[in-house]
Amino acid sequence: MKTVTIPISDEVLFAVKKDVINIQNDFMQTLAIRYFKENRLSLGLASHMAGLQKNDFVNLLSNYNIDIYQYTNEELDDEFSLVDEMSEGTY
Repeated sequence: MKTVTIPISDEVLFAVKKDVINIQNDFMQTLAIRYFKENRLSLGLASHMAGLQKNDFVNLLSNYNIDIYQYTNEELDDEFSLVDEMSEGTY
């Protein structure tokens, strides 16, 4: 495991009313959310990076209105086509 050091002033800590550990957790969760949204991390890896269980990370994502199902337009078209075929009985 690697460690990243990010300088942060006492004024910022005071302004956000958090200690260093809470700021570190916020950074890790924020990065995990971003990398998950960008499809750079899976749900499992992002939750691990955030230091949360999967269900807790899913709840965190829902707080930011981020859907855990990230379909491409092509995948959605395929799904809707399949539903159409099933409803028409041609599946």
